[in-house]
Amino acid sequence: MAALGLRRLLLALLPALLGALLVPLSSASAAAPDSRFTGTARLPGCSGAVVRWASAIDSDPAVVITNGHCVRSPFLGARETLVDVKQFKRIELLDGAGKVATTVRGTRLAYATMYRTDLAVYELRESYADLAAAGVIPLTLATRGPARGDRIRIPSGYWVEQRACTTTGTAHRLHERAWDWQRSIRLPARDGCRIRGGYSGSPIVSRDTGEVVGIANTGYVGGRRCIDSACEESKRGRVVMKRDMNYGQQTWLLTTCVGADRRFDLSVAGCRLPRPRS
Repeated sequence: MAALGLRRLLLALLPALLGALLVPLSSASAAAPDSRFTGTARLPGCSGAVVRWASAIDSDPAVVITNGHCVRSPFLGARETLVDVKQFKRIELLDGAGKVATTVRGTRLAYATMYRTDLAVYELRESYADLAAAGVIPLTLATRGPARGDRIRIPSGYWVEQRACTTTGTAHRLHERAWDWQRSIRLPARDGCRIRGGYSGSPIVSRDTGEVVGIANTGYVGGRRCIDSACEESKRGRVVMKRDMNYGQQTWLLTTCVGADRRFDLSVAGCRLPRPRS
């Protein structure tokens, strides 16, 4: 999943524990060479991003997002959701040129799930002001997902390389093993988004607005349909495995779960993210 199939998941989570897509391409960037890795992060075997929602202020604890499949091994169950778990995770935060600006440890896993989406939220000890002093600038979360034809880029903090392509819309449902995700962003490999293991959790950034619209999480690696590679299900129930297609999960859902105290909160009215099963 890390943008890869379960087989890729496992392969990628060795050195890049998850995500196993194909072959590296030359870096493609719509941003300046000295700013394309702004806000990116490197986690064990995965990538991530420091993000900020509109209501956040400089003194708030900074937030890092990545895939739910990056938080532990074995992976979360198909309907499992974690909330407010103390977890020490070494996270390297990069500057615009891709150099490590500072290293932090996520002190609170505020949220993680692989149900309907593949998303995790770490809340740091450090504030946005602390990170700014170290040269780390957060990315802004978009309040809506990308549309067909939108130009995006995918900077990987794990590999310190970038892919860029044009989205071809979203998949109604995406299946891989027991996991089931909704409205996944299509990332065509042949158009430039040929990502590989370690890209899991990489931000999908609009090349027009500079905002984060999603995070890469899985894709085509060949093998068995819906098992070794993710497969799409249409609204009419037709299931297909698309060769050379990678996928990401939309992140605008996070912006629906921010409380009056500007902290991530599943209990907020209108929050669209899955809650733990009682």
